Amino acid sequence: MTQEKSMAMLESILFTTSEPISLESMQKIMKLRKDSIEKMLKALEEKYASPESGITLSNIGGYKLVVKDQFVENVSSLTPHSDLSRGLLRVLSIIAYHEPINQSDIVKVVGNRTYDYVKELEQRGLIKTEKKSRTKVLVTTPHFEEYFGAKKHEIKKEFEESVEDNKPGDNAAGQ
Repeated sequence: MTQEKSMAMLESILFTTSEPISLESMQKIMKLRKDSIEKMLKALEEKYASPESGITLSNIGGYKLVVKDQFVENVSSLTPHSDLSRGLLRVLSIIAYHEPINQSDIVKVVGNRTYDYVKELEQRGLIKTEKKSRTKVLVTTPHFEEYFGAKKHEIKKEFEESVEDNKPGDNAAGQ
């Protein structure tokens, strides 16, 4: 396979995958050496770093082509997860903010719908569950960061700042 065809195939793999793909998986699919794929990944990273590109190469738990941060809001309604209900978002935000958190603790706040929400969030790959005694421990996955286009700690910091900014008495109207 020529260098151009290999590059095109790698780009196709990164574009089509719904989950980040490992270097090892790319090696198996393309039947190329690790160093060859790493060189091509570097070239793609440079290609998509240009301001003319609307996508970038993500390396969060594997590789995948993703929309650049400045365009996510404009195109998010086109993604398969744009249908996250308020309930799903509420449970996901509780998990992200307090992780690791027991499912039983969320049930106390949200109610029995929590079980359905957790099941759906796990199916979508946004959270991971681990059985612990009579409950489950819930944490977000690398796909969560990729979906929202930010690292967990950045999302949590932004949320904390938002809460601080909206406290009663902190603004002129509230005094």
